[in-house]
This record gives sequence, structure tokens and C-alpha cells, in this order.
Amino acid sequence: MKMDKASFIYQIFSTFLTRIILLLGGFIASVLTARILGPEGKGILTAVFVIPTLVVTLADLGIRQASAYYIGKKEHSTEDVASTLYLLWLVTSCLSLLIVGLIYWLQFGDKYGWAIFIIVMLTIPLNLAVQYTKGIMQGKTRIGSINTSELIKVGLNIAFMVLLVLVFRMNVIGAALTQLLLALFAWAYSMRVVRKDTAVRLKYVPGLPMLLIRKGIAYAVALFVLQLNYRIAVVFLEHYTTASEVGIFSVGTNLAELIWQVPAAVGMVIFARSANSKTDAEAVQRSVAFLKYLMPLLLAGGVVFWLVCPWMVSLLYGAEFASSALIIRYLLPGILMMVIFKVLNADMAGRGFPLYALWVATAPLVLNVVLNFLLIPQYGGSGAAAASSISYTLSGILYLIVYCRKENVQLKVFFSYQLSDMKAITGRLSRKRQTAAAGK
Repeated sequence: MKMDKASFIYQIFSTFLTRIILLLGGFIASVLTARILGPEGKGILTAVFVIPTLVVTLADLGIRQASAYYIGKKEHSTEDVASTLYLLWLVTSCLSLLIVGLIYWLQFGDKYGWAIFIIVMLTIPLNLAVQYTKGIMQGKTRIGSINTSELIKVGLNIAFMVLLVLVFRMNVIGAALTQLLLALFAWAYSMRVVRKDTAVRLKYVPGLPMLLIRKGIAYAVALFVLQLNYRIAVVFLEHYTTASEVGIFSVGTNLAELIWQVPAAVGMVIFARSANSKTDAEAVQRSVAFLKYLMPLLLAGGVVFWLVCPWMVSLLYGAEFASSALIIRYLLPGILMMVIFKVLNADMAGRGFPLYALWVATAPLVLNVVLNFLLIPQYGGSGAAAASSISYTLSGILYLIVYCRKENVQLKVFFSYQLSDMKAITGRLSRKRQTAAAGK
């Protein structure tokens, strides 16, 4: 069967293939970083970037998702949305720089030197710009362009790491500079793609900035809570333990979270397609079908990963990171359960319901903070991994329950396999079925 490049199944396939390559490239970059920097250097790099990452997530204001939503629904012209994003980017970048600068000074002072601080600060406006332009690309369903950008970044990441860290021996500074150069490339490439669709100029469109913010703030807060749940353990570890312990934990989480590359590929396309869906029933059927076929495959892969991770870590990262295998094993159950959250939330967010993620994620975040406070002082990275895993598991279960209640989906549907599932995935629903779904 020949697949059209604009089809849902083609975009899933191409994005999935991209993610496989990203897994390999990210894996190589991770090994290089850990091998060259060692546990302490890896820990410093993780610690200095965690706060900027969280602040950028919040400062994004959910604009990426909101702009994709309005462009997909064709409620505003692409040019007006792009011009408004440019204006909002200027404001949020200035505020983010002030906030991160203050937090960095209070948390670290000159602990790691001002050179790395300047590099980290420069990544903030670039990463914000990338987030905003991705919203336009998603709204125009330019998934292929996003994939191409990610593929090029993988190659550049490895090249810059080898050049700056291994050849020029710039150590942590070189690794941080690599992140800055990758952000610069991603911004330049995404702007080039966006300009093919529309002009980008600084212009105030009456009412549109507040419309995007009102729509986007729910996405932003929900995503911030999720990111905080993923990264809060690093903040606790940096406070209670050593940089080496943070480095060991980060290697474990990086490897375990490779599993999320698959739902990330599916989720990006589901979000764009759900934003453009004619009916909610069509979007729900597609998302449920994907999830129930995806989970058995990931569970099987997770079991294999659980068994081989000690050998894999020792072989690739060396004896210094052997403890990372235990981190992976504690994290895996929660990582797998969180896939449920990620896939179903992509559908809900694409249809304009981001607040469900916020409501569901808040309780697991509170639980994660409490467990980190209790477990990390005594068990270090293992305690942080156990806390995260419990939190992720709760998130997946709660979101499944909430989704089923909202969409009137019975739990048993996730365990039954029918021909209509594949029709939903390929987007080839019959006219009769679409009409019946729209009437519900």
C-alpha cells in the first residue's frame, strides 16, 4: 500500500522511524557525555540545566499548543498567529532571563563558575523561540520538517560533543556549549520552515495575544507540573547528595526514558491530528486503538530492558555508572505506566482540553515531592527513582480513569482487538461510521 505523505499513518511511521534514529543518536551522545565527563561532570551538567528547562516550560505559556490549536482549527490566519508569537517571545524571554538569573544566583552563586551560567542563559531565548515556531509547524501538520530538524540535531550533538569535549577538552563548558549550539541550529531551521508558510514580523494583532495566552496557559501549567514531576528528583538530589550521585541518577533516567521516545512520536502526530479532527469520536477511537496496540509492545521491550540493563550500563558507561542499572529497574514500571498518560493526554490536549493533565498530575507531583523528601536522604538516587516510579504509575492510572469517564469508554475496550481499530489508525473509517460517530 502506497502511503500519502500527508496521511496519518505515514506521519506516524516517519515520526516513529525518526524516533528510532533519535534513540540511537541520543544513546551515543549520552554514552560520550558520561564517559568523558564522569559522574561528577555529568551531574553538574544536569544540575545547571534543570531550572532553565523548568522555567522555559512555564514561560512557553502553552503558546506552542495554543497556536497549533488555532491554526489547525483555522480560526486565525497563520500570519497573525506568527506575528503574535514573535511579540510574546520578546516578553517571555526577558522575564525568563530575569527569573533564571535570580534562581541560579540564589541556588549556585559562583559554585560552578560564570562561564557556564552565561551559556545556560543564552539557551533560554533560543529554546523559547524553537517552542513557539514548533507550534506553527504542528498547526500546519509539518511533522516531516520537525522530524528532519531532530535528525540533524542528533548528528550535530555527537559532532559538537566530540569536537568541544573530546578534542578541545572543554569538559562541562564544552557540553553546555553543545546545548547552546543545538538550540541555535533548531531556531534557525524552524524559522526557515515557518517562513515558507507565512511572513514573520513584529506586529500587534488586537485581542490575539490574550486569546493565545488564555488558551495556552492551561497547556503551560499542565506541562510545567509534568516537567516538575520528571525533574524534581534532581533538585532534591543536588541538595541532599553529591554531583556524582546526580550524574549516576541522570544516566539511569536518560536510559529508562528512552522508552518514551515511542509514545512521543505517536503523541506529536495524535496532537496535530486531534486538533484537526472533525469529530471527538474519531479522535477518541484513533487514540484508544493506538494505545492498546502500543502497550503490549512496550511491556515486552520493558521486560527485556529490565533484564539486560546491568550488562548494558557496565559495558557502555563503565564501572563508575554501574549503580545506574538499579535506577533503571526502579523507574521502569512507572515509565511504562506513564505511557498511558502521554498518549491519551496528546489526544485531549489536541482537542483543547489540557486542564485534565493538570488535574491528574497534581496529586502525583505532591506524592513525588513527599517521597523524595523521605527517601533521598537515606537511599539517594535509588530512593529518588522509586519515588518517581510510584508517582508515574499513579499518573497513568488516574488519567486512564478520567479519560474513560469523560469519553464514555469502557476499560474493557483497551483489552479487545477488532478490525475497526486498524481502520481508526489508518484513518479509513467508512462514511457510515463517521456519520454515526458524529451523531453521538
